[in-house]
Amino acid sequence: MEFPERSLLLVDDEASVLSALKRILRRVKCTVHLAESGKAGLEILEEHRVDLVISDMRMPEMGGEEFLANVAERWPDTERIVMSGYSDTEATIEAINKGKISRFMTKPWKDDEVLSVVCKGFELAELRQRADKLEIIKEQKTRELAQLNKTLEQKVEQRTQQLRDSHQNLQNSYRSVVRMFSSLTARRMGQDSRYNQNLNKLLLLMAERLNITGPDLKQLFYAWQLRNIGKLSFDDELLKPAYVDLTAEQLRRFHRHPILANASMVLVKPLHAAGQVVLQHKEYIDGSGYPNGLTAEHISRSAQILCVLNDFVELINGRYQPRPYSSNEAIQFMRDFEVPRYDSHLIETLAGAVETLAKEGEAIQDERILSHGMKPGMALTRDLLSEQGVLLLSAGAKLDQDIIDRLTDMEENLGEQLEIYVDAQ
Repeated sequence: MEFPERSLLLVDDEASVLSALKRILRRVKCTVHLAESGKAGLEILEEHRVDLVISDMRMPEMGGEEFLANVAERWPDTERIVMSGYSDTEATIEAINKGKISRFMTKPWKDDEVLSVVCKGFELAELRQRADKLEIIKEQKTRELAQLNKTLEQKVEQRTQQLRDSHQNLQNSYRSVVRMFSSLTARRMGQDSRYNQNLNKLLLLMAERLNITGPDLKQLFYAWQLRNIGKLSFDDELLKPAYVDLTAEQLRRFHRHPILANASMVLVKPLHAAGQVVLQHKEYIDGSGYPNGLTAEHISRSAQILCVLNDFVELINGRYQPRPYSSNEAIQFMRDFEVPRYDSHLIETLAGAVETLAKEGEAIQDERILSHGMKPGMALTRDLLSEQGVLLLSAGAKLDQDIIDRLTDMEENLGEQLEIYVDAQ
């Protein structure tokens, strides 16, 4: 075999031995360096890359054992072989045991053995260098893979954040649309935004006490905000009269508003569940509601909650009866149905929530009184209007004896009965 890219160092104090070995190694076609002492061998190793060293053991100044120990320490990847006479066997074995050499040959040598040992040494060097190259490639690929993974993780995180942002923007868009239509319907129904905010708090407190959370709460809230969207197309003929004053034909048209609202919402996937709640929010558990006359087992819990709160709001706003009910009247009205329209637990939850928020100034809890029931210190919970809609006193005004006397005189002079709502606490 030929190894033109490999190099060999022969170290022996006898020039004839070096010449003989060099001649044998011509067949291998490797680069051969010669040194007649250990010191000279170290100098060659400092200047040239050497794959294999064959050294004699018994040399002046620096013996083979010391030379090879230096080589092992400074060039550990260089293959180290001893060629010794029988008299050096003990020192050679000691060198082997200390790991300074990998093998030894005896003098006199056999040419074929020398060639075989050198070729195997070169093959081992090639394998080692290949392994080193593979290790370098492996480390490089590992670093590249780590960098790729890091870059990929960053891209994934970046993309995930973009998706989160897009999802959040989409959710914000839905919320904005819901708020916009809620505001439009509130204006169409003649409600102010502060009043709606207080009603929102009432809904959320009810939901909390009924353990409505997560997606169910979100859909219930959307349904609450959009429950009247089906009325946007109604003219004043349907919207201004109280519900009990509508004609049969007007009722037939009016009862379509949950269907119209659901049709508007069902095409928007995130509002689909809320649309189903709105569709059922005027159904009563006794089957007397509309548009489909469903009974309790077919009405969702969210729709039953929305029904109770919505009817309460319509009663106190004067949307159901020709005159507005006080909060106490509204709750009592809902309790008094012979055949129950509502789940009684939901009515009591509503009553408790109204009482709690009223103490915090976030909701109206009031009662309706006649003029002879007015007492100094009472606070109005709603604007006091004449039958012609003239504002007499604003909500929040406190009654004193002088105001009570003037209102009593005004009532007698106008020949009408004032609708007076005061704090029930």
